[in-house]
Amino acid sequence: MPSIETTDWLALRSRVDTLITDPVIPIYDPGALVTPPKDGSNNPLPFILLSDATNDPQRIGLSSRGIHGVDHIRTGTLMLTLQWPIARDVSHAQIKEIAGQIAAHFPADACMTYGQSRLRVTQDAAAMQAYVGGAYRVAVVRVFWSSI
Repeated sequence: MPSIETTDWLALRSRVDTLITDPVIPIYDPGALVTPPKDGSNNPLPFILLSDATNDPQRIGLSSRGIHGVDHIRTGTLMLTLQWPIARDVSHAQIKEIAGQIAAHFPADACMTYGQSRLRVTQDAAAMQAYVGGAYRVAVVRVFWSSI
């Protein structure tokens, strides 16, 4: 049986898998070897990098479920980082729109499940201000989640 950390990640990833962006943008898991995608003319294309920062579990008392003896609440932040090549024309408003599309896919109270994990988005996801990092315009979308 997979660990709770694994099933939490798979619950988050299951929601990411239903994300549709316009334009379609490939998504890479944490630790993936990323070769930035290119179009038919060998120009770089945008992509999204995923990361998940978890917090220490918080013990809330004796288990009402009786499964593990103690209940804990697990929390974290899923980050979806949009990487848009500077060489590819895009306006600030367009970057905000794409990041907004991504954030809208994670509204408050959206539930995500996988195996033993039951997670929910604790507040509407938010897109941070885009910035230039190296050869990319970068916009980070933060999704705060908690176990339920």
